[in-house]
Amino acid sequence: MRLATGFSLVLLAGLLQGTFILPMTLVKRWSWEHTWATFSLLGMFAFNWIITLVLVPNIFAVYASSPQRDLIILAIFGMGWGVGAVLFGMGMDRLGMALGYPVIMGLIASLGTLIPLLVFFPEALFTSRGVVLLAGTALVIFGIVLCSVGGARRSPPSGASATPSKKFTAGLVIAISAGVLSCLPNIGMAFAGNVTSAAAKLGVLQGNSGNTVWALLFTLGCAVNLIYCLYLMISKKTLAEYWTADTPRNLGLSAAMALMWIASFYLYGAGAARLGHWGVVAGWPLFISLSIVTGNLWGLWRGEWQGAPRQARRWLNIGLVVLIFAVITVALSNSS
Repeated sequence: MRLATGFSLVLLAGLLQGTFILPMTLVKRWSWEHTWATFSLLGMFAFNWIITLVLVPNIFAVYASSPQRDLIILAIFGMGWGVGAVLFGMGMDRLGMALGYPVIMGLIASLGTLIPLLVFFPEALFTSRGVVLLAGTALVIFGIVLCSVGGARRSPPSGASATPSKKFTAGLVIAISAGVLSCLPNIGMAFAGNVTSAAAKLGVLQGNSGNTVWALLFTLGCAVNLIYCLYLMISKKTLAEYWTADTPRNLGLSAAMALMWIASFYLYGAGAARLGHWGVVAGWPLFISLSIVTGNLWGLWRGEWQGAPRQARRWLNIGLVVLIFAVITVALSNSS
């Protein structure tokens, strides 16, 4: 029963993670920065702190007991992740859900495991675990190349200008950068041993100790996202456009984005804890793979690839399958 509950929570988390961008596509009369600022404020700050204070009511005492150096390191990772979150939103806006999710989530899955291994245990690269992890990372890169080929061939070349090609290239660079920076929370957790230990000493349950890290990381990330979005609104002189006849509707859609996004993290954590060893072996690849597939299907449902040549869609589908195998391979490295 415990395993069934764990898998159910992970499945729900993957569906939410793959769906949270969808409400953004339904927003009307708002620019990207309006929606992303509202989502960031609600998801990364408001909802995140509500959940954290419920689960870890003495979180400020935990921070007071933690080494200042560790908190500064986590703050830096949080700001770096914030940049990655901005790029995530921009990449999804430019590439769409069908292509953006496989590229970004594939990189998060592999680099989030590979980079901590390189930093803390470089000698492990020469073990069976390291070889499997490197193979998974190579598969991620190969899958991204396949998806990129499909994306480049989505628009017929005849009579097309160079502008769509440049826009796609820029979007791909943004998405890859987002995938690299978005794995920083995983790396931050690797540096957060003293913080989680301080939480344990103050009586915080082991399953909730990680929330002390997420609260700080996501708060600093929220600050970066809000600053950038406000900069865009001021420079483009669109700040006043935030208040339109569609603002109540858009606020509701942004809140739905925020709830699905933050809930996916906490549901995955709860599910993985119930799976025990299977949380690494099966839970993680299930979460990432399902989010990739869900985001891809929503993108296709929205007609993002409508009219694209069959060959382009074939490249995308093959790349998607390769990325899912890559995620499974990365997870197997954790069990080696």
